[in-house]
Amino acid sequence: MSNDYFRFKRFTVKQDRTAMKVGTDGVLLGAWVAVNGSEKNVLDIGTGTGLLALMMAQKIPDAKITACEIDESACRQAIENISSAGWSERITVINTDIRAYAPNSEKFDLITCNPPYFEKSLKSRDGKRNLARHNDSLPFPDLMDCVHRLLRDDGRFALIVPEKKVGTIIELAAGKKLFPARRLNVKYRETGTTDRVILELSCIVRQPEETTLTVRTENGYSDEYKSVTKEFYLYS
Repeated sequence: MSNDYFRFKRFTVKQDRTAMKVGTDGVLLGAWVAVNGSEKNVLDIGTGTGLLALMMAQKIPDAKITACEIDESACRQAIENISSAGWSERITVINTDIRAYAPNSEKFDLITCNPPYFEKSLKSRDGKRNLARHNDSLPFPDLMDCVHRLLRDDGRFALIVPEKKVGTIIELAAGKKLFPARRLNVKYRETGTTDRVILELSCIVRQPEETTLTVRTENGYSDEYKSVTKEFYLYS
């Protein structure tokens, strides 16, 4: 059973009222996203506990962050976590479907998303968990359309997806004139194959910077994983 909270260096994430708990995917995405401090408006789509919004607030002290979440209970949890961190003035949580929000919203310099990605797979009896994990509520074409509407011309979009979904995401993004700028291939175990891929997309066509990271070795978290996440994790 997952803990009711997860403690980071500068904030604590309570997760007793959300379907999706803090996990390696979200932490790695938030830690890996490149920022330079010029990002003024940041959006996190499907914020859940508020994890990525909190990580962006730590990484970009002057940014205004909008955290969008469709589930009401998760919104309340995110607001609690943001308030506890002391960042309520910088992070606004919006309880809405991103598809309803996108047409009339301002534009963003950076958008992050740890999207639901299961398709046509067996669902649990937990409706909220299904909402968080299955992309029925936000199919990839809808997600890319929203990002296209919400991203500034010089902005960037970062997301994490299973390796087998990368081709679909890149094709959909190209249809919206967004192209890979950076790519991180994530292996959970050093003896395995690529499990997840983190993509950073922008409107500039280029040869993407591509690297690979292994999360765990036989001795625990790898040195490279610790290096990427060191500003957030409390390692013993």
